Amino acid sequence: MDKDVILKFDNVYFTYDEETQDGIEPHWAVSGVSLDVHKGDFIAVLGHNGSGKSTLSKLSNAILIPDKGQVSVNGIPTTDEEQTMTIRQHVGMVFQNPDNQIVATVVEEDVAFGPENLGLAPEEIRKRVDDALKAVGMYDFREMEPHKLSGGQKQRIAIAGIIAMQPECIVLDESTAMLDPKGRKEVMSTIKSLHDDLGMAVVFITHNMDEAVMADKVVVMEKGKILLSGTPREVFMNVDEIRRVGLDVPQSTLLSMRLGLKDEVLTPVECAEAIINDWK
Repeated sequence: MDKDVILKFDNVYFTYDEETQDGIEPHWAVSGVSLDVHKGDFIAVLGHNGSGKSTLSKLSNAILIPDKGQVSVNGIPTTDEEQTMTIRQHVGMVFQNPDNQIVATVVEEDVAFGPENLGLAPEEIRKRVDDALKAVGMYDFREMEPHKLSGGQKQRIAIAGIIAMQPECIVLDESTAMLDPKGRKEVMSTIKSLHDDLGMAVVFITHNMDEAVMADKVVVMEKGKILLSGTPREVFMNVDEIRRVGLDVPQSTLLSMRLGLKDEVLTPVECAEAIINDWK
């Protein structure tokens, strides 16, 4: 196994039982997926509801176990129940609703929950809590009650609770979906900082095309399979294929197409530059 691979999906299958007119039948939520997440990767996973992307995220740290194939974290298969805690130390998970992940009545106590379960010394826990809160820009809120925070602030606290465990990879399952634009901006800035400043590998499950543009690699899922994979520019140039599976392209890409610009545009800045160049 490549020493730089933190998380590896090797021909992975997972089924849910689905109720049909003919009774209960298996539904392939993930079907033959192979994917490597290397140290320092920033991967966005896209797909409409039912495409398998959330199932993929839950397979990443042994919340779910594959029916066929293997998921491994630093070479440890997620089927090894004795290693589940170790696996979750290496790959942390942040869910869509932060209220489901916050367990304490004070912010710093919530962030300390994971390190305490690792049996760390009090001084190490204190350091990890402070460092994690500073990393997400929430240190000044450490003595507040979580229920008094905004949705974006709660999600940043949930992220702090994960990074206090010092994982090598963080998986975020539509962690901005329930937030307003301000909250989404706060969380995306935090995620980008984790990757750029701390060197953490990030797997980001999202519906938002403009968020996906921030990643280094984009994976598009459809019916449990990987449909497209590549850089954002490579993936979002497949406009017809993306629309066929019920997704869209970034707004800047769409605008540039409607204006007939030749440049491969992804961001507002690129769109503005392409318009200026087209006028010259």
